[in-house]
Amino acid sequence: MPDETLASSLEEFRRQFIQGSFDRLREMEAAIDRSTSTGAWTASVADLSRNFHGLAGSGGTYGFTEVSRDAARGEAGCETVLAADRPPSPEERAEWRALVSSIRASLASGGSPTSWMPAAVRPPSAVTILIVDDDAEVRSMLGKVCDREGFDKRSAGSLAEARRLLDDDLPDALLLDIGLPDGRGFELVEELRLRPGGDSVAVLIVSGLSGFEDRVEAIHCGADGFFQKPLDADALLRRLHHLLDRSRTVASRILSVEDEPDQAAFIRTILESAGYDVRICGGSRDFQSDLETFQPDLVLMDARLPDTSGYELARYIRQEEKYATLPVIFLTAEVLTSHRIEGLRAGGDDYLTKPVAPGLLLSTVGARLERARFLRTLLLRDGLTRLLTHTAFLESVRAEAARLSRLENPRASLVMIDLDHFKAINDKNGHPVGDRVLASFASILRRRFRQSDAIGRLGGDEFGVLLVELGASEALRLVERLQEEFAATVHGGESGQPVQATFSAGIVSFRAPAMDFRGWVAAADAALYEAKSQGRNRIVTSPPPRG
Repeated sequence: MPDETLASSLEEFRRQFIQGSFDRLREMEAAIDRSTSTGAWTASVADLSRNFHGLAGSGGTYGFTEVSRDAARGEAGCETVLAADRPPSPEERAEWRALVSSIRASLASGGSPTSWMPAAVRPPSAVTILIVDDDAEVRSMLGKVCDREGFDKRSAGSLAEARRLLDDDLPDALLLDIGLPDGRGFELVEELRLRPGGDSVAVLIVSGLSGFEDRVEAIHCGADGFFQKPLDADALLRRLHHLLDRSRTVASRILSVEDEPDQAAFIRTILESAGYDVRICGGSRDFQSDLETFQPDLVLMDARLPDTSGYELARYIRQEEKYATLPVIFLTAEVLTSHRIEGLRAGGDDYLTKPVAPGLLLSTVGARLERARFLRTLLLRDGLTRLLTHTAFLESVRAEAARLSRLENPRASLVMIDLDHFKAINDKNGHPVGDRVLASFASILRRRFRQSDAIGRLGGDEFGVLLVELGASEALRLVERLQEEFAATVHGGESGQPVQATFSAGIVSFRAPAMDFRGWVAAADAALYEAKSQGRNRIVTSPPPRG
């Protein structure tokens, strides 16, 4: 949200906190009065402790450091009485009344509102589109489309000019023609995919050519789509937005377990201003449901809750294997070292003390999210090839099969690949050479297929590719081109001797309603087995492509 809106929201929360705190102080004075009763002192002191705890966490957040200090003293005194299991003494009740009076005076003074205002939050940058076409009218038309969508645009009329712009900065998307004065657009796409970060750029070919070979060549060079001139701008925009949504980082989801409304409002506002998706959970009653339905990327946990402790909820998280990489940050007014130790033993990743500065909160959350993303990458990506692991790839196939089964005319092809005589390559040249062959093949796969295509290493020398929106004919032509390129690739052996390899493949197009996920995978495995039984370096499709 804009800085002005953020400041206005926080100022309103601060006003509500002050008003609510005066009401709370009256309740606390009533609790002190009730604590003189023999039968009611335990519940009264417990209520008083919870209210002190709430003020200790929220006071400094809204610029009242003295409120947090006095409330923390009051909470500690209440906890001492409760731990001793005895009624409070007249001196203790008098001290609590004095602390309540001090808190009331601090609130009446107005505090220091500038001390808690966060630094400006930068809005997300606009999408950048690079348009490459030698026709000025086409560049102008595509530029107007970008303007209408709020995209930042750059344009070039030749390969050389486009290369200079790519050297300056990579765009989010590239729209280009095939025929350019100094070369073919396919060359630029191949060069882009080899640049660091170039694999994340959405690439759409916009051309007057419409031949089957041109479309296949576009996919082969790494483009994500092909549109023929005269251009259907709406269709291009639908495809472009789809690709940008896939490549754009989805807002991280943060579950804040916080029962104090003032503190919850502050946390939500600060985190949402930084682009996070936030849900507030008030305690254990809704915790399991929120955890399962919201599927957070990080949990902010208050240690003290009305019906349980945050430490117990953290232990619950750590019992579930699927939450092994889920970061848990304790955000609490408890300051003792013993509390920090308990938080770490419960499975917490970090421990922040209320009141927390907005900058520290955002920095800690960002660092823990980045660490969790890195760990998930290690779990989902094969270490040698950087392709999806066996499990991650099959999950992609499962999800696509479920999507396709709901369509009237589904189009997707599953490719299973096995390198030919790979064991002999390892035995003759050694495993380091075999690893180079695998890494080289993975690199070719990443360059030759699109962002929307899932690519995985299924184990050893077996690979899988999920080609979305492609039928048998297109998939076969692509894999044939891949087969030719890989067979011609020379891999250096340990003694300098050239090493070359080939592969066999099975291709199966999805067929609904007769086919499900398991049937699709089984059919592709069967086609691969048939290709190997025919003598290897073969491709078998099922059903065979027409024409």
